[in-house]
Amino acid sequence: MHIQITSERFEAIVDAYGAEPQRWPQDERAAALLFMQQHPEVARRVLAEARTLDSWLSSADEVEPSVALQWEVLARMMPAGLTARPAPFAARPRRRRWLAGGIGLAAACAAGIVFGVNIGLMTLSEARAEAVLASASLAEVDNW
Repeated sequence: MHIQITSERFEAIVDAYGAEPQRWPQDERAAALLFMQQHPEVARRVLAEARTLDSWLSSADEVEPSVALQWEVLARMMPAGLTARPAPFAARPRRRRWLAGGIGLAAACAAGIVFGVNIGLMTLSEARAEAVLASASLAEVDNW
């Protein structure tokens, strides 16, 4: 099967993949090389522009994207209807982590106090009941 490449398609391939033919899509590479032989003036112009861009890109220093930029890109890739989930505990600011830990500690202390008071009251009421029963049994013994 022979693929015909138009000048627009040749420009699109070179714009997308650069001036080096080994980077071009394998299924269109032979047709693009044939286009270069058949239309050398168009190919020369398009490849010259692409080589300029390729050399400029290869001479540029690699820059690590910032964390903010990475999150911005991810946010733009997310579907519009999704709602944000709260950040994991470790990703929260230190003050909020302290506050969340403090609230949890306060809740645990409050629960301990409530349980302790309830157990104390139950023990106290049992002691009162035993005292009343003991008094009643002593009173009955005295009445005999």
